[in-house]
Amino acid sequence: MYSSGNPTNIANPIKDASVQVDIKTVSGRLTLYQTTLCEKLPWDKLNADINLEPQGFWDTYNENDIQLICCQADASILWLVPSVVQTRFIQSLDSDTDMDILFTWVFTRDRPKGKEVVKYERPIDPLDLPKRSDVQKVLNGSMNSFRIYNVYPRYLRVTGSGEVRSLEQEEISVNADLVINRANHEWWSFHDANSSDVAGCGGLTGPMAIIISEETPPQGIIGDTLSKFSIWGLYITFVLAVGRFIRLQCSDLRMRIPYENLPSCDRLIAICEDIYAARAEGELGVEEVLYWTLVKIYRSPHMLLEYTKTD
Repeated sequence: MYSSGNPTNIANPIKDASVQVDIKTVSGRLTLYQTTLCEKLPWDKLNADINLEPQGFWDTYNENDIQLICCQADASILWLVPSVVQTRFIQSLDSDTDMDILFTWVFTRDRPKGKEVVKYERPIDPLDLPKRSDVQKVLNGSMNSFRIYNVYPRYLRVTGSGEVRSLEQEEISVNADLVINRANHEWWSFHDANSSDVAGCGGLTGPMAIIISEETPPQGIIGDTLSKFSIWGLYITFVLAVGRFIRLQCSDLRMRIPYENLPSCDRLIAICEDIYAARAEGELGVEEVLYWTLVKIYRSPHMLLEYTKTD
């Protein structure tokens, strides 16, 4: 009916991408950087001279499944946190509680149904976080930037079931500088410290990643089932469940043959009609005799066969 290697799987590229960087302390969580301005560049549209994967790990993937995601360095939202909130947040960095920085990719695809939007959220390892004092200085205005190491893996794989994983063969992480820009308005910037390692983004130095979006089955009942539950889910649903239902319907069929496949039931039907007639006339004694006669016939296979013989 359907094979896991069916060649009818179709490309499912990234349609939209966004990035967010949050900082979290005991006082709560603030969004430092956020942008929805990301370009999605198909692999076959890149310049042939650009080699983003020199070790040849991607030879097994279809070029239609690979994209280069390039985001602008400047955030698409302004930094509008009130000064009193910033002051309290700076004070919370003085405590011994944990400081966390979370990096998030959000990708949107056409399929699978119900899982069009997938998220990759990664907390930065404590050893790769900036110093608390550096974060405080940036927030109070005495510094403009701090660096974060190993923010996210450069190469990501979005599975057909809607999960985001790092590409096993390529454990290359991105380092970044978070910069706050102060002019008439304030906004954050995310500068990829290794942007020179990735050509093809046309001068954009914001978050960039190379994404492999796996193919998915086409729309339809079977395609949607495979996208959500894989080939094993399809097997369990349509083979085991349906097979069990059919088996329950056919089990002990031989035990029902003497009662459901009788040659002629005219005499038994006549006894049943006499029972109803006796009840209607109020002859309850006759009704009881006829009832137990019918029970006695069904309890004896020999009598049942005699009463159901054809004339």
